[in-house]
Amino acid sequence: MYCKRLLFFSALIILSSSGVQAQIRKWEVFEIKLKAKHHYLNPYAAIPADAKEGLVQVVFSGTSGEAKGKKLVLFGFWDGGQNWKVRFSAPFTGTWVYKSHSKDPGLSNVKGNLKVGDWPQQGLNENATRHGLVQVNNSGEQAGHYFQYADGTPFLWIGDTWWNWTNRKIHFSTYKILVDDRAAKGFNIGQLFVAANGWGRQSSLLDSTYAILDVAHMQKVDSMIAYANSKGITMWIHGWWSRENLDRSAGEEKIKRWWRYLVHRFAAYNVIWVIAGEYNLDNYGGLGLLFWKDLGVQIKAEDPYNRIVSAHNTPPNWEGGMDAPQWSTAELLNNEIWLDYNQSQVGHGRMANEMIPCIISKDYETVPAKPIVVTEPWYEFIEGNPTGRDIRFAAWSSILSGAAGHTYGGGHVWLAHVPEAPSGPGGA
Repeated sequence: MYCKRLLFFSALIILSSSGVQAQIRKWEVFEIKLKAKHHYLNPYAAIPADAKEGLVQVVFSGTSGEAKGKKLVLFGFWDGGQNWKVRFSAPFTGTWVYKSHSKDPGLSNVKGNLKVGDWPQQGLNENATRHGLVQVNNSGEQAGHYFQYADGTPFLWIGDTWWNWTNRKIHFSTYKILVDDRAAKGFNIGQLFVAANGWGRQSSLLDSTYAILDVAHMQKVDSMIAYANSKGITMWIHGWWSRENLDRSAGEEKIKRWWRYLVHRFAAYNVIWVIAGEYNLDNYGGLGLLFWKDLGVQIKAEDPYNRIVSAHNTPPNWEGGMDAPQWSTAELLNNEIWLDYNQSQVGHGRMANEMIPCIISKDYETVPAKPIVVTEPWYEFIEGNPTGRDIRFAAWSSILSGAAGHTYGGGHVWLAHVPEAPSGPGGA
């Protein structure tokens, strides 16, 4: 019954089509449902890790209005059994036609057309994500220093850490309470760990071999992202967390495959990509800096919407970061073309907290200029239990030093300590 409620909710948010004309708004998610004729043993594991290929592609071509002459090529994603889907979010108004291409006859030659209109001003006022994807402002005197929505509306990053909320034990109704509360308080970023390797099996979307996808769990995450977007919150998504010897437990191929699937499934939503969570990119995990750089390039190339991309660093005052001090991504990655903005995690404790203005000021002067945000400060209700003054210091010193926003962390929030899934040591 619970799964049925989730699917019903999803249908309210996402439009579906099987060849008829549909009318949608700019940046609204449009979903095409496809059914394969052939049976496949494990479609997820068959995704090529390095080649930009897939079982089904859908070409969207603009034929009138702003869309005329525009083209987007989207990969379909497996959604269990013989079911496949493709999600499209129109960046331009006008008429679009689409056609699917596949070696599987059930997935091929599905056609249709869309009429895409603008949101009325009231609709834009009701939900900020209707202004389009979050991107970096690259014009004017402050070019490269702050964010905006696709239509030019300024965007001040106000984030919250939702690391463990993909725990399958958490009721969707509980998650809605979190989102509603954060939206009412003015938060516009939810930092969600869409975990291939979460804090235990309850939070992991792949099995321990990283080869088998939990489709029902992924469908729940669909609804989580869609609901946050419906409340004006952009989702900050990363798919891997720090693990020693990740090169042996997962390996490059499985990490790349997971990221290709995440982009295919979620790119139509209002999201931001984060290549990895909590990494000393030089050596932690055993994969090396070149791999993470290549992964950033791959994610950027895979996404037809050009969502912004960054990484979540490990600070040098934590064990995983001691061998290669990285107070922010600017120290190693600022010149990477795929890196759209810099992130800093200072870690937890008063010393780390009071370093924020120094880190932000230094990053603000980097060339080329890129926005900088502290995406993990000293959490409230954790590790020394900082006062309200400490929390306010982190936020205000970030902004006054030139940051493009700030993320808050609450000790019971990031770990998702809720009645149906009480958190234990180190995670769920």
